[in-house]
Amino acid sequence: MKTGIIVYSNTGNTLQAARRLQEAMKGKGQEAELLQVRAGNEKPESDVSRVRLTEKPSPEGFDRLVFASPVWGFSLSGVMKAYLAGLPPLEGKKIGLYVTHHFPLPWMGGNTAVKQMKKLCEEKGGTVIASAVISWNEKRRERDILEMLGKLS
Repeated sequence: MKTGIIVYSNTGNTLQAARRLQEAMKGKGQEAELLQVRAGNEKPESDVSRVRLTEKPSPEGFDRLVFASPVWGFSLSGVMKAYLAGLPPLEGKKIGLYVTHHFPLPWMGGNTAVKQMKKLCEEKGGTVIASAVISWNEKRRERDILEMLGKLS
């Protein structure tokens, strides 16, 4: 089974967690490829219509997908919203999701962002099998990352 880990990361935190996920999957003998979504805007907006994507990884060729994004303003980042909205159908794909944020608790934007990602994926016919919220707050970060690795690797 080949997994595509598709990440948008503005500060590098979400990407750091994705690299750990890729290492964990490879450690279990799974094939995992890490791909990044990039925006041409210097500071991408939450308004999807204003986001200019410069790198849009294809979900084709993967049996399973993991989408990862930061939380912006208590919501899913506009870059990931634009990327997911522009994807082709995801019929038959099993999908994992995670988001990162700086707030101490998941209900402070993380849960909402995951729900938004899940809705976008399911509208494309994908099946979301697991999700996680990572608080980048130092006290919770490692525990949340380990929980995400357990759910998604």
